[in-house]
Amino acid sequence: MTLAGDGRCDSPGHSAKYGTYTMLDVQSDKVVDFKVVSVCEVKNSNAMEKKGFIETLTNIEKAGVNVAGVSTDSHPQIKKYMREKQKNKKHHIDPWHACKNINKKLSASSKKKGCEKLSEWVPSITNHFWWSIETCQGDAEILKEKWLSITNHIVNRHDFPTNKVFKKCLHDDLTEGERRKKWLNPGSPPHNELLKIVHDTRLLKTLPHLTDCIRTTALEAYHSLYLKHLPKHTHYSHKVMEEATKLIALDQNHNVSRQQVK
Repeated sequence: MTLAGDGRCDSPGHSAKYGTYTMLDVQSDKVVDFKVVSVCEVKNSNAMEKKGFIETLTNIEKAGVNVAGVSTDSHPQIKKYMREKQKNKKHHIDPWHACKNINKKLSASSKKKGCEKLSEWVPSITNHFWWSIETCQGDAEILKEKWLSITNHIVNRHDFPTNKVFKKCLHDDLTEGERRKKWLNPGSPPHNELLKIVHDTRLLKTLPHLTDCIRTTALEAYHSLYLKHLPKHTHYSHKVMEEATKLIALDQNHNVSRQQVK
């Protein structure tokens, strides 16, 4: 079984009292298990997600489930735990979270003085990142070559002879009439900002975890279901958090396979 995991705090901001970590089966989108963690059990509210992840995964495996891999966001503590303690499992990173992070960095860079030309390229760059993940055929090297090619494409270079597999852009020749965005100049401030983001060491180390494109999208929808039963602006006891979460999980598992109304 491949699982998708994510944490949810009981209140906005960084002052949460409870954190609930949930794991879904990727194939059926059904809740497998969850853990409600109180902030008094850990050193701070940021550590609740790691504790919830470890205890939920341990509980699932104790029940006899063979876990082949887990998909999460880019939580650094969970990445370290999977790398050091769960080497036999494949750790997938949700591509949506990675795209969101890149988009955030690009938007911030485009607001710097002299880098305004980068702003109109932000949607195309994030789309290219998603396309690179979906078309990499599970190969981290192909994913890396496709992703890094954007730094050449954006300055009107479309051949990459030093690459092993992805040696040129797949689009046809672009005429002036077809193009809507101006090419950046090599070595210009916006191009240098792009190079920093694309070649970021932490991002490049994350690429091998994105090759299978295992998403946690169903968990985002599941967390929105929480708001009906456990609104974030209302305080509940630990017991209520646990019992209400059971009801929410039952609601999810009972209705997830139903067809949408047409």
